[in-house]
Amino acid sequence: MRPYLLLTRRSFQILLTLWALVLTGGASAQEIEICYNFSCKTRQTVTLSQTEWHSVIGWFYPGATSAAVEREQLRRAIGWMEVVVGRHTPTHRDKGLNLEKNPNFPGQLDCIDESLNVTTYMHLFESQGHLRWHHVIDRAYRSGGFDAHWAGQLQEIATGERFVIDSWFQDNGMLPYIARSAEWEDLTEARIMLFSGAD
Repeated sequence: MRPYLLLTRRSFQILLTLWALVLTGGASAQEIEICYNFSCKTRQTVTLSQTEWHSVIGWFYPGATSAAVEREQLRRAIGWMEVVVGRHTPTHRDKGLNLEKNPNFPGQLDCIDESLNVTTYMHLFESQGHLRWHHVIDRAYRSGGFDAHWAGQLQEIATGERFVIDSWFQDNGMLPYIARSAEWEDLTEARIMLFSGAD
């Protein structure tokens, strides 16, 4: 039997993934501008190595077979992107729901920082062809006195349904919440989701 016939299905998937990374431009370092310290007070360009960038976009392989699968891939890619970016910035200190501005403890993100960074990541994924079931759209905003809030947002291509991706509720690197925009915009529903831990 020829040696190449002995490849297992998993080995073949790994080889396809590596080849796809090369074809989609994943073989080079990646520059990303992020912000932190409340309302994008601090902006920083981060250069991710080949290995770091591959570890992020690897969440999109093999390609999603449905919009729901792609949202979960995106959720994991964003969570891991926060970990990787945190190696280059003080954002590794970011705490969920933390609104304290402490100049001696830089790296905290408010919902403006989080939503802009998430949108930047999603645009980058989309521009490189990693999103096939969704388009990135304008950030979502809801206003309710002290409940005014921003989040990243995307739209499912087939149905037109909008979803928010909100990483403000979690510490750096934890998986962000994904919810239908209509539910997220409903402050009563949003509070139920928050306190129940629903995602």
